Amino acid sequence: MKRYLLILLAALTLAGCYTDESDRIAKVGRHILYRQDIEKLLPQGISAEDSAAMVQQYINTWALAHLKLMKAEEVLSADEKDITDEVEDYRRNLLNYRFERSYTESRLDTTVTEEEMQAYYEGHSTNYKYPYIIAKARIVTLSQNSPHYDTVKKTYDSVKDEDEQELREVALSYAERFEEFGGAWMAMPAIAKAVPGLDAESCETIFRSSNKYIKVGDGKDYFIFLTAKIPVGSLAPYEYCKQAIKDAILNKRKQELYAQMEQELLQEGVETKKLIVYDVEE
Repeated sequence: MKRYLLILLAALTLAGCYTDESDRIAKVGRHILYRQDIEKLLPQGISAEDSAAMVQQYINTWALAHLKLMKAEEVLSADEKDITDEVEDYRRNLLNYRFERSYTESRLDTTVTEEEMQAYYEGHSTNYKYPYIIAKARIVTLSQNSPHYDTVKKTYDSVKDEDEQELREVALSYAERFEEFGGAWMAMPAIAKAVPGLDAESCETIFRSSNKYIKVGDGKDYFIFLTAKIPVGSLAPYEYCKQAIKDAILNKRKQELYAQMEQELLQEGVETKKLIVYDVEE
């Protein structure tokens, strides 16, 4: 089979654009897979062995799709094969979704001011208390054999201006990595990802009662210091929440537009007599 596929690949490179029986690769019932159907899917520069594997996978996937359908036609009852209602439901739902999206997108005001976000933040503060620590972090990755190891160890957790200046000068010149994440507030899981061998759960435990930690690695250590920290369950800083706040405001506007659209449709339906509601006597 592999030899056949390799021969097929060679043929693909020589094939023209025409389609006849010699271009057939596989057939299931009345469905035919042609050489050019596979040719356009093969990326440039891969080996013949890898190409053969891709061809085989594609043939199997294509064949199974048609074989499953043929088997379904054979074994399912007439009622089970009647998908008219399901197709109509899908069509109706898809058209409704596209209309709703078109209506809201064409009318949605996407401008959100700082004043709006601040007001929303203050009025919905319980929404912005998270089950993880939020912090500003400083991480220095340094070889255990570095002559500047003691300097970094002494200053990595300092908040004194002169110590921070010394740390930055040393770290920027001699550390494998020095990261302050632009001074942004970060979720603890994101901080944990920056240090190999640490996970969010471990970090939550470590930093619940401390703002500093040295992770010993293989030939290098990771000096982690939280320059600011918001405990679990406390109100997150406004800056950390800004994108979530903006999304919430826009989502609220979308819901209002959706309600407006429904009201307009009902009113239009009554006015144009597309909608008639009959009195029903009890």
